[in-house]
Amino acid sequence: MPPLEGPQRALDWGERCRHQLMTDAHTALVVEGTWDEADWAQLEEKARTITRAGWWIDQPDADGADLLELLDAATEADRGTENPFR
Repeated sequence: MPPLEGPQRALDWGERCRHQLMTDAHTALVVEGTWDEADWAQLEEKARTITRAGWWIDQPDADGADLLELLDAATEADRGTENPFR
């Protein structure tokens, strides 16, 4: 996952929130659900585009199974400018 962007004091908390939500989503969708690793890889690519720490922090009660819907609803302000060629 790319580094998060935002105020320094939010970065660590954002990382923890992202890790927890991604872990919950993997459990709900792949381990306990019907997704395969190819489906998960597509979701992971979408998640990589959300680099604003605040977005991850703002999802404290999100259910892992809802992550795809949440990612689709994210705005351009939540997406970073990660260079895919580096």
